[in-house]
Amino acid sequence: MPVDRRLLLLPHAASHVADWLLNAFGPAASAQVLWVAEQAPSPFVATPANKVASRLGGECDMLVVDACQGFHPDAFAAAAGTLRGGGDCLLITPPLEQWASFADPDKRRFAAYPRDIGEMRGLFIQRLLAFVVDHPAVVQVHDLDRQAPRLAPARDEVIVLNRDQQHLVERVERVARGHARRPLVVTADRGRGKSTALGVAAAQLLLSGYPHVTVIAPHRRAVNTLFRHAARLADRPTDKVDDLLVGNGSLQFRLPTEWLAMQEDSDGLVIVDEAAAIPVAVLNDVIERANRLVFASTVHGYEGSGRGFDLRFRRQLDRQFRQVQDVRLSHPVRWRNADALEALVDDLLLLNVDLAAAPSCGDVVVSRLDIDALVGDEQALRALFGLLVNAHYQTRPSDLRQLLDNPDVHLWAASRDAQVVGVVMAVEEGGFDATLSHAIMRGQRRPRGHLLPQSLAAHAGLDAFLGLRLLRVQRIAVHPDLRRHRVATRLLDAVADWAALNDFAAIGCAHSIELPLLRFWQSAGFQAVRLGTRIDPAVAAPSVFMLRGVGEAGESPVASAAFHFRQDLPWTLGGAQASLDPDVAVELLRSRDCGDMTLGVHDLRELERVASGVRGITTADALIWKAVVVLCAQAADACDLPLAVAAILQHCAIPLLRRRFSVDGVVQLEQRLRSLLSAGLPLLQSEVDARSPAP
Repeated sequence: MPVDRRLLLLPHAASHVADWLLNAFGPAASAQVLWVAEQAPSPFVATPANKVASRLGGECDMLVVDACQGFHPDAFAAAAGTLRGGGDCLLITPPLEQWASFADPDKRRFAAYPRDIGEMRGLFIQRLLAFVVDHPAVVQVHDLDRQAPRLAPARDEVIVLNRDQQHLVERVERVARGHARRPLVVTADRGRGKSTALGVAAAQLLLSGYPHVTVIAPHRRAVNTLFRHAARLADRPTDKVDDLLVGNGSLQFRLPTEWLAMQEDSDGLVIVDEAAAIPVAVLNDVIERANRLVFASTVHGYEGSGRGFDLRFRRQLDRQFRQVQDVRLSHPVRWRNADALEALVDDLLLLNVDLAAAPSCGDVVVSRLDIDALVGDEQALRALFGLLVNAHYQTRPSDLRQLLDNPDVHLWAASRDAQVVGVVMAVEEGGFDATLSHAIMRGQRRPRGHLLPQSLAAHAGLDAFLGLRLLRVQRIAVHPDLRRHRVATRLLDAVADWAALNDFAAIGCAHSIELPLLRFWQSAGFQAVRLGTRIDPAVAAPSVFMLRGVGEAGESPVASAAFHFRQDLPWTLGGAQASLDPDVAVELLRSRDCGDMTLGVHDLRELERVASGVRGITTADALIWKAVVVLCAQAADACDLPLAVAAILQHCAIPLLRRRFSVDGVVQLEQRLRSLLSAGLPLLQSEVDARSPAP
């Protein structure tokens, strides 16, 4: 039975710690140690913080984290999850009394120009030290000679599943071979062996003759363990996440974007891992095209919160399917139940925050928070961060450090009956002088940080925003019990009021574009000014940049940027934005000024001929193109408008249209386009009348 893991605080030089370990265990033990740092004393091998994610699912017998080279909260949390029971986590630190003011290299990640590390606050470490003092999992080692380090005891390499894992394997097999359309939802905390069990289940199915298992995840590292254990059981050892032949079948990996690009439906088992990190639009596509489904999510973890999956998608599953099954893995596989180090890491990095029910009555009060005071109010901090975790699957421990340590970050909270029920986290950007702005536009400089102004300037030519002070909303979250109660709108109004009083020109945001999100930000007064050209494979959508002017200096540039964005959009939909969700495209085109593509009396007559079938669709493609843009701009109430955008503006092929809009072929596509034009003729007529010169 594994014993508790410990955290050893070591305010000593890394070289002294290395000598201490070599004296205790000899050089051979270095292979059993995960040393998280940019550099490590020989013979230990350093794993940089940004590479720790590649170790997820693996194990170590001892963990060393050199905080003198930077304390990266995400890396620490992930690495702690690889440490087996009975092993020690060694945390090399500056002298403890100096640590909070130490110039930690990790702070460079969010020290935006012109700030340097020394200007960052030390509240995150101040809070950490308050937690570790007198904690039962922590040993402060002042004299190395008086303390013996521990490696986790050796264990058999054979895969042995515990009762929870074996039960999960059986349930997955039942989904694969039993009644169709009865999905399984799997939830687990970190370190419960979810991925191992799913890998074993996939391999056993394929070895017994099952045709294929497809695994969808937001990134390859999320399924490293699943594929490694499947390959090992199939006697095909590999460390790669790639399509794997097992027996007469195959284990396939697909990113969300790759799944959407597939033409055929799936007749095998589909496992969606880390489902909380995948957009609802992709999950909807999965449930339409696959009959045997397993959705898995980590409930509390550095990869994102599975609670988001519950909130966003579980209710939809219950509506879509007559029977949805659940499995929850509770028992850890690398350490004993109620492990003291796990409890410490969870509390320290707020990995275990959950939401209490919101107060049912009382006024909602919005106020700007004093972050220094927040460190001393653990209850409020947990409530605030719990909202962020539940609303945003990508909220991670590093967000906690940035929130506490970055002086450019500002917080607003909405409270009811003294309980935090909404929060906005925003960061200062922009305000460059003319010389630096010129260098940025010439591609000679790219100052650290300042996402919004630099992206708008470099990729959209909107150089005016380099010199303006902007406030970018990084996170916004509202308690699910109070959504649609205008809490978020009140929060953003409070941010805008404060920004205007403090000489900011605009507030903005950048997020992956989904129709509900887009409409929310539009309702709060934000306008789209740029679409990213890179499709994020995790969310299968580009980013949208939106702005809301809050002062005289910002209102005109924002209005101009939004105008030019809408004017250019019809052309970009045939190029860089050809894969944009057509429903989103229709929404973005609303209120576009179509003076550059005026329809005349002759055009209207020809559109009537097309609508009636007298003239062919393919002979009037340019005219139909203009008509579709005008109908979008006039907010035509037509269900087939997104189909027209996809077919005419984005030039989507029939197979994509068939899957997205249930179009059987060219003949039915043309019929639906003619019906759309016929229904839209009155609107087009009014457009012609409005632009015709007075007699």
